[in-house]
Amino acid sequence: MSPSPRVHVWSLVFLSLALALAMPAGCGSPSSALAAPDAPPPSTIPTSPAGVFAITSSLDLPVPDVAMPVITTLRAATDGPDDPSRYLVDRMIATLPDGTVKTIAAQAAPYVAAYLNQRLNEIAPRFVPGIQAIADGLARIAGHLGTAEILQIDGSGAAIRTITGVRFELGAAPITVQFAEAGLADIAAGTHIVLDATGHVTIDDHAHGLPYGALLRLGLTRAVVPSVFATARDLAGALDALVDCDRLGALVAGWIGLGSPELYNAACRASMTVIASELDAHLAAIDDIALSLELGGTASGVDLDGDGTMDELRAGIWSGWLHGPASREPIAAASFTASKQSVAHAIAPARSATPR
Repeated sequence: MSPSPRVHVWSLVFLSLALALAMPAGCGSPSSALAAPDAPPPSTIPTSPAGVFAITSSLDLPVPDVAMPVITTLRAATDGPDDPSRYLVDRMIATLPDGTVKTIAAQAAPYVAAYLNQRLNEIAPRFVPGIQAIADGLARIAGHLGTAEILQIDGSGAAIRTITGVRFELGAAPITVQFAEAGLADIAAGTHIVLDATGHVTIDDHAHGLPYGALLRLGLTRAVVPSVFATARDLAGALDALVDCDRLGALVAGWIGLGSPELYNAACRASMTVIASELDAHLAAIDDIALSLELGGTASGVDLDGDGTMDELRAGIWSGWLHGPASREPIAAASFTASKQSVAHAIAPARSATPR
């Protein structure tokens, strides 16, 4: 007798179950196939240098000879054997109106200075450290310059480097002043950028004028003077704060016996303004002599998001020369870093886009 159709059906069911149990796990549907290995991370080496970058530079410069008279003038206030009293007395007498009082006061100056030196704590206890701090601060910014810059690079590597401000590094917090804020023009120079296959960036040599005197004047007012007296607005204000002209005038009038305390007091205050004006004139005269800065640079270009374009410049090094009318001095330590700016920031340097 042949098996019934019902037996065939059950045989097929049992066979299907046996095959399903015998099949190795993972050999079923395509969805259970082994996952593909992870793709390699995107390269951090850029293939294009194009972009607009904000640069922070730090330069150690040789102090040019034309800047030395300013520092020398300040140090002259404290370098004599009977200074600072003799310096203060001489400067005060020089502002007196011509006449008998001025003549006699000038003859008595050495003796008055010796008398005042014994009473320095009454008239100018902070003068010596204050003047020294101003001279040291000016010497510091004369030899060390920080800058805020914009570097615009197109796809071919053509670039414009624009210095938009200066940074003075005195004390714990650097002070950055934008040229536009100070009424100074931005400094722009054309150059060329080369990006190689390893991400190494070369910035070709380029030169631009350096308004060295204007930068020192700015640094003296915005950084050096406030570092000595936070409330002083200029050098004359700082000098006036260092000397008690009321007490000085009274002591001088009492010793000489000729002329009123008010006369000498007014002469003392006028002398502080004269000293500040002389120093400012020395600084302004620096720019009568053409100075220029020639720089070239290297750095490592970094692509942070893997899109092929450069996002940062790291470990930047400047090298170059400070040129004067008859001199060419190498700059010392000089470094920079740069980061790409957004489109909104990129519009800002448009006013300075033409190299000078």
